[in-house]
Amino acid sequence: MLNELEIELAERLVRLHDGKNYSALQEMSMPPADLNDDGKITEEMYIQMCSDIENEMGDIESIDPIDVLMRADSKLTLWKVKYSKSDFMAFWAIGFDLETSKVQDVLVQW
Repeated sequence: MLNELEIELAERLVRLHDGKNYSALQEMSMPPADLNDDGKITEEMYIQMCSDIENEMGDIESIDPIDVLMRADSKLTLWKVKYSKSDFMAFWAIGFDLETSKVQDVLVQW
């Protein structure tokens, strides 16, 4: 079950993918265990990802929860997001740390 904080955080996270809020996104996210990790999202990668989303999908029209999957130390929340340039929904999977409610992982598929 999603609580109000998780709903607010997930909606904020999706909306932060506008290419203008890298520092806010960093504040919401868990730091990588290894600072030299190749999986770390750089500001350049973030801007490119946001550009791809906007070019392909357009502006956000709606964000709706699908389900929650409990994991050992986190909660994976699943969302469908409707954009202005597409008849298709995008799928967002957002993992939250159970102790801090910080974002652990994000997957976007359209």
